[in-house]
Amino acid sequence: MGFLINFPGHLIMANEYVLVVLAVLVFLVTLSSRFPSKEHPSTSASPSLSSTREACEAPRTATWGRRIPRPIQWYQDMYFQLHNLEQHPTVLEPARDELLAMIAEGISLALEGPQKGILRVESYDAERLRSFINEEHEKTMNEWARYHDRRKLGVGPTLFGNIAEAKKWVAQRAPAKLVDGAWLSHIHKITTPFALRRVTKDAWQILSEELGDGDVTRNHVFVYNQLLNEIGCPLPDPQSHDFIKSPNLEAMDDQRSWKGAVAQLLISLFPNEFLPEILGFNMHYELISLEALMAARELKELGVNPSYFLLHICIDNADSGHTAMALLNVIDYLEFIKATESPSVLEEHWRRVQGGYTLSQTLAVSPCDGNGVSDSGFPTSQCASQLVPTDSLTRQIIEIFKSKSTVSPKYHCQSKVKIGNRTLAEWLDSSLWKHDDEQKHIELLGALAESKRWVQPGMGSESKLVQELSWGGRMFGAFTNEELDALTAWIDLLGPDNGSWLYYRFTRRAAMASRDVAGGLRDPACHHPTLPARNVDDKINGAFMEELPECRLDAEYPAGKVPLNTPSKSQLPDIVALWFAHIGLLENMINVPARTATSLYSSILLALRAQAGFAVEAHIPAGMAEVSRQPGCSLVDIGLEMISSAQWTRDVNPSCLKDVFVLARKQGQSAESIKLSDNMLRWANRPDTNFGILVGLALAFLGLKEAVARSHELLSEESQAALKAIIEREQKGLFSCMQEIKCTGDGRYKDIEKGYCLGRSALEKLLGKTAGDTNTLQMCTAYQKC
Repeated sequence: MGFLINFPGHLIMANEYVLVVLAVLVFLVTLSSRFPSKEHPSTSASPSLSSTREACEAPRTATWGRRIPRPIQWYQDMYFQLHNLEQHPTVLEPARDELLAMIAEGISLALEGPQKGILRVESYDAERLRSFINEEHEKTMNEWARYHDRRKLGVGPTLFGNIAEAKKWVAQRAPAKLVDGAWLSHIHKITTPFALRRVTKDAWQILSEELGDGDVTRNHVFVYNQLLNEIGCPLPDPQSHDFIKSPNLEAMDDQRSWKGAVAQLLISLFPNEFLPEILGFNMHYELISLEALMAARELKELGVNPSYFLLHICIDNADSGHTAMALLNVIDYLEFIKATESPSVLEEHWRRVQGGYTLSQTLAVSPCDGNGVSDSGFPTSQCASQLVPTDSLTRQIIEIFKSKSTVSPKYHCQSKVKIGNRTLAEWLDSSLWKHDDEQKHIELLGALAESKRWVQPGMGSESKLVQELSWGGRMFGAFTNEELDALTAWIDLLGPDNGSWLYYRFTRRAAMASRDVAGGLRDPACHHPTLPARNVDDKINGAFMEELPECRLDAEYPAGKVPLNTPSKSQLPDIVALWFAHIGLLENMINVPARTATSLYSSILLALRAQAGFAVEAHIPAGMAEVSRQPGCSLVDIGLEMISSAQWTRDVNPSCLKDVFVLARKQGQSAESIKLSDNMLRWANRPDTNFGILVGLALAFLGLKEAVARSHELLSEESQAALKAIIEREQKGLFSCMQEIKCTGDGRYKDIEKGYCLGRSALEKLLGKTAGDTNTLQMCTAYQKC
C-alpha cells in the first residue's frame, strides 16, 4: 500500500502517482517515435535491430506471459500422429499452430540477443550471409579445437563419462535421429510451383542423401537403428504405437528431444506456405555441430560405433557438403525473390528464412550438460513471450471498436457488464478513442483477452462475444460479416499455446488462422500433407475396378508388353493431364524417413531420383557436384515441352499443376482423363493405404513414357534420349520394388496387379496398341523370377 500525496485538488496514492508519471512518459515516447527528429533522418530502408526488437514487443498483461511448456506425452502423441497422417488428418490444424508457436519461440529468443545470431544480418545480402555462415562454422571449429586441447591436457569427456551414460544419450536422441531429413520430406512435389523447382530440387538432393540416395545402408535412419541395436536398445518402428510405448523409452525422457523431433516433422508439412522457413531451418540444421564432433570421439573411446556421427561430420562439410548446399539454396531462393518481387517482399522472405533458422537454433540443445544453454547461446529456459498481438489483424480490430465507439456507448449505459476494471460503456466512451493512443486500445484488447466470460482464447467461434454478435445473439447485426470474421480470427490467434502473433509481426505476413488453412486443403492439385478418403473412388474399390480386364504381371512382362501407339498432338489434352498427375504417384511414399530405411523404399527413391532428373547414383554422395552441374531433364520438363509443342498458349505458360489442368480442360480433355488424373493425385496422398495400387499405376505409365519417347512431333531428339534414360532407371527401381514384394509373399502384390491393370486399361483406351510390335525397352530383362 502506498502513502498519500497532496496533489492539487486531489489526494492520490503515491503508487498511483508513479503510474500517472509512467503513463505520461509512455505517451511521450510513443509520440516521439511517431515523429522522428528531422535532424537525424533514417538512412536505412530496412528497420534496425533495435527497431525490429521494439516492433515485436507488446504491452504486458497479467496472463499474457511465456508459453506454457508442453508435456512429453503431448509431443509423443503428436509424433505418432504425424507418422500416421492418413489415420489422423485432423492433426493438421494443431500441427500448424504448434509450428507457428515454435518459430515464434525461436524469433523471441533471437530478439533477446540479436547481435549474436542471424538477426545481425538485418537485410538480405548474399555476401553478408556467406560471411555469417562461415563465421558460424569457424566458431564451431574453434570450439572443437579448444575441446581437443582440453582433452590432450587430461580433461575428461564432456558428453558422457561411461558406457551407461553413452547408451542413455544415444537413446535420448532416438526420436529426433529417426526422423532425420523430415524437415525436407514434403518439398519438390508435383504441386511445387514450376518456377521454384530448381530451388526445391537442390534442397531435395539433400533429402535424398539423408535417405541414402537409394542405398539403404547409407540411409541415416538405418544407420542410427544399427547403432541402437549395437548398444542393446532396439526400438520398434517409429510409425508404430509401440514406439511411444516401448519399455526402452524410459531412457528417452528428455522433452527437448521429442520437441525437436516434432519440429522436424512439422516444418515440412506445408511447403508451399513455409518454403522460406524450411530453407532457413535447413541452413542451420546442416551446419556441423560441436555435439556431433564430440560424440564421434567420445563414443569411439568407449568402444561404441561412431559411424552415424562420422557420417554427418563428413556429409555436412562446408565445402562440398550439406552446409554449402543449404547456404547456396537459400541464396538461390532469395535471388529469385529479388528478381521477381518488390524489395518489401524480399524483406519479408528474408525474415521468414531467419525465422526458420532461429527455430533450428532453439532445438540445438544438449540435454547432457545441464547448464541450460544451447550451442547457439540461446537460454533454454526462455520461451517466446505471448503478449497481446499487435499485428495488422489486431489493428483491424482496434479500428472496428473505434468506429463502434462513435455510435454505441449510450446503448450500453445501463449495462453492468465489466471487461477488466471498466464497464462496457466506459470502454466505448468516444473520448477514449478520439486520440490515437495505442496503449489504451491495446489495454482494452488485453482485458478482453483475459475476460473468460466473453473470450475463449484460441476458440473464436465458441467465445460468448462472437456468439452474441452472431444470429440468435443479443447483438446480432451490430457487426458486419467481415468484422465478425476478423474478430473470430483474432480470438483464434489468442490461444495460450499460440505464439503466432510474434511470427506474423516479425515477418510482416498477413495472419491466417490454421483452421482456415487446414480447411482449405481439399484440392489435390495443390500440396496436401494428406487427404481423407472422399468417396469409393478414393478408396479404390469402386465399380470401375471390377470391370477391368484380367491381367497378370507375371504374364505381361516376361513376354514383353505390346507397346502403346505413339501419341499425336490431338491427344495431348488427355495425355498432358495424365502425364503431370502420374508424376505424383510415388512422391509421398518417402514423406516419413523411418519408412525409407528399407530396401523396398530405397527402390522407390531410385525411381523418384530418375523422374526428377538427378544424376545416376554413385558410391559417394554427389553433394555440391549435383547442385552445380547442368540441370538434368525431369518428367516435369518433358511435360512442359509437350505443352510448348502444342502451342496452346502464346504468352503465359502454366506456372503450376493447377494451371496445367485448367489448360488441358480448356483444350478438350475427356471426362475419363479428368477423373483418372484427379483420382491418381488423391490416391497418392494416401501412400500407405494405396501403396500397391500406386506402384502398379507407375508401372503402367512406363508404357506411356515409352510411347512419348518415340514421338518426334512432341519432343526434341535431346529430350527423347533423356526420357529413355529416365525410363530405364525408373524401371529398374520399380521392378526391384515389385520383385521384393512378390518374393516375400507380401499381399500388396495383388494391389500392384490391380493398379497396373487400371492404368494399362486407361492408356490403351486413350492411345491404342501397336499391333505386332514388341516393347522396344525390353522390360522383361529387368524382371526376374524369385
